[in-house]
Amino acid sequence: AVVSTQSTGEMQVIGAGLGRTGTFSMKMAMEELGFNPCHHMWETFIHPERNHKPLFQKLLKDRDGEDGEDAIKKIFGGFKATMDYPGCLFYEELMKLNPDAKVVLTVRDTPEAWVKSVTGTVFSMHEASNWFSWKLQEIIRSLAAPNHIPVIVQLMACQRGHGVSPVDPKTDLAQMYTDWVNRVKETVPAEKLLVFNVKEGWKPLCDFLGVPVPDTPFPRANSTEEWINRTRSQKRKALLKIAAIVGLVGAGVYLLNRYSDQLL
Repeated sequence: AVVSTQSTGEMQVIGAGLGRTGTFSMKMAMEELGFNPCHHMWETFIHPERNHKPLFQKLLKDRDGEDGEDAIKKIFGGFKATMDYPGCLFYEELMKLNPDAKVVLTVRDTPEAWVKSVTGTVFSMHEASNWFSWKLQEIIRSLAAPNHIPVIVQLMACQRGHGVSPVDPKTDLAQMYTDWVNRVKETVPAEKLLVFNVKEGWKPLCDFLGVPVPDTPFPRANSTEEWINRTRSQKRKALLKIAAIVGLVGAGVYLLNRYSDQLL
């Protein structure tokens, strides 16, 4: 059963866990518990009308200033909870804006389990075997994903994010994950923090949030296979765009060579 929470008009649950730590399942869980709506990276894909790119660019330029605070309010305003990127990158700012909110740090069984998941999905560029492969994946991503995604990757890489780029093959992703988990534990007061693995199910989460345990199974969503299937059509469209561009360039070169004497 869905449980209603006492709404204060503010964010009540802040997700500090990185993407691919069960965050889509957590979005569904939050909304079933009444913390609805819950922000997740997917929101930035399905609502292009919110024009996220200039807001994330403001955060790159002026994260601690008025423009940065205004951008955070516009991106996350109206949401009762956050999970996943990009919200996890701003958990400290969200805590200041919502001092009564509780923080949930979602984790995987091991750093290696997280690395296996992200390199098969969101950070697949990390596994590129050479520069050409990496560049091709970058082009595909730029054509397949919304235009704000490269800005979010920049926010991940800056010092206030991870300090390293998650799509750089030289980055030690297991260490990046470990550093992040430790950072959250060190910066969030213990009484406001739950370190949570979705395998634990409803009880520890509901006890922490002070809500009854639903009589439905804990959500399970967005496995690696589901993520790949959902993004396959986007990548297919990107490849078709590349093929069309290559075809047009090839046709242009052919025509130029064929009729260059007549044109000059």
